[in-house]
Amino acid sequence: MQYSNTNPTFIDDKAVQFLIDNGVEHMLIDTPSVDKEEDGGALKAHHTFWEYPGNTQKQRTITELIFVPEKIDDGVYFLNIQIASFENDASPSKPLLFAISS
Repeated sequence: MQYSNTNPTFIDDKAVQFLIDNGVEHMLIDTPSVDKEEDGGALKAHHTFWEYPGNTQKQRTITELIFVPEKIDDGVYFLNIQIASFENDASPSKPLLFAISS
C-alpha cells in the first residue's frame, strides 16, 4: 500500500505513556509510523516511548509496518525480534511468533 500523503493512523503520546506505564517494552504496529506523517520532526510518540532524551530506554523497540495474516489466531505467543547487528538509530527487524502449546 502507498501511505505517503495519506495521513495514516498514528499513536498519541499519551497512549504511548499508558503502554509504558503498563510495562510494554516492544511495540509492533501495522502502520508506517507511531507518529503523524507530518509533525515537524517532533516524533512525540517515539520520544515518549524511549523516554528520549532525558532517560533513554535503549532496550525498548518499535517495529513498524508489520503484517500479521488473518489466519493467525488471537492468543499468547512467544515473540522473537531479530534485529540486524549494526548500531544505528533505526534497524531492520524480523519479528517471529511462536505458538505456546497448552
